[in-house]
Amino acid sequence: MSDMMKTPMQVLIARHPEVVANVERRFVGIGESPYTELGERQTERLAKYIADWGPTAVHSSPRTRAHDVAVRAARLAGVELHVDDGLAEIDFGAAEGLTFEEARIRGVDIDLLGGPPESAPFVDGETWHEFAYRVAEAARKIEDCGPRIAVVTHGGVVRALVTHWLGLSHKTAWRFAVGNASVATMAIAQGQGTLLTFGILAGDGEPGHGGVWAADQQG
Repeated sequence: MSDMMKTPMQVLIARHPEVVANVERRFVGIGESPYTELGERQTERLAKYIADWGPTAVHSSPRTRAHDVAVRAARLAGVELHVDDGLAEIDFGAAEGLTFEEARIRGVDIDLLGGPPESAPFVDGETWHEFAYRVAEAARKIEDCGPRIAVVTHGGVVRALVTHWLGLSHKTAWRFAVGNASVATMAIAQGQGTLLTFGILAGDGEPGHGGVWAADQQG
């Protein structure tokens, strides 16, 4: 069968459940943060949602807030789990563990509101190009593992994967609101994606705390 005739692979991309840092509006990238009570409920329900989707494998960020869900989902589905450092959240550098206001008070420059910039959006952090490159590498690994792959990761990575597969500019990434325990699905053929669903709440249906910025932007 030619490449043009192949059935597109299916990808489910999930953001991890709510953690304390999300509620407190703290940047959490390379660090860890425990689940809230809501996050604990979302963990089991998100894992079941992923397993019921029927993945042939599960790929995960190494961070606990995503990895715990991936382990449960893979176990429920009876499939292999692949942990990939490329699916970890962006390194927030000097902003790690701080709120936006705390970062500003400490003189940490943050460039987010205009979309991912050309330079590092956070002082001493990962540049968007570095981040996007490693996420694109993770995307290629996922494409090689089809036909039906579930990914458990972070808000920034969800955006990077979606913009990568849709062929959009990285500057459009912040236009996607990615809530905790939300799910997107895509069909991928020859490295190009079609967005099938986006923003489905796979937890317990509660929207989380603190509005879009708190629940969506910080890890």
